Amino acid sequence: MNMNIEFDRLQDLILLVNRWIDNYISKHKSRKTRVVDWGFPRLSSYYSQHVLSNSYVVVVEKIETLPLHDLGLDELSFFETDGYGGITYKDTYFVSKGAERDESLHFHELIHVIQWNELGVDEFLVTYGLGLLKYGYRDSPLEAIAYGLQERFDSGKQIDNLETTVREQCHQVAKMLG
Repeated sequence: MNMNIEFDRLQDLILLVNRWIDNYISKHKSRKTRVVDWGFPRLSSYYSQHVLSNSYVVVVEKIETLPLHDLGLDELSFFETDGYGGITYKDTYFVSKGAERDESLHFHELIHVIQWNELGVDEFLVTYGLGLLKYGYRDSPLEAIAYGLQERFDSGKQIDNLETTVREQCHQVAKMLG
């Protein structure tokens, strides 16, 4: 994506991406389950009941990523590569069959649910996209937040005020990239 992309083109892209996401979620709505219903033993020590009850999981054979190349976003098409264990779109995340019992993966994707919720669709998409362009996937700021907190979760460390921390960090990232 050209960093000097015109505002109208950006709005059109956001609309197309949002429509694709809504269609993808809708296509799988009969298989959506609330995270709280999975009964993971540790997630409730980190996330509020509200987040766990209002976030959804879908197990799929193959995770579909946004068709970025088809949208003319060739610079981001590397994100389309296969191999993700999970991906989050709004309040719903998709996990690959075989990875569905990986509590650490659910922890990570819930970070993204909070980020989507806090930033809103437009700001999340722009922030995430700019982060990918500038830093690549693993080091993009919203991913860095999720991976850093996931490492703490995996090591059994308590994370005080997790949801507040994620919300504050996403705004810092959006401001930094905006």
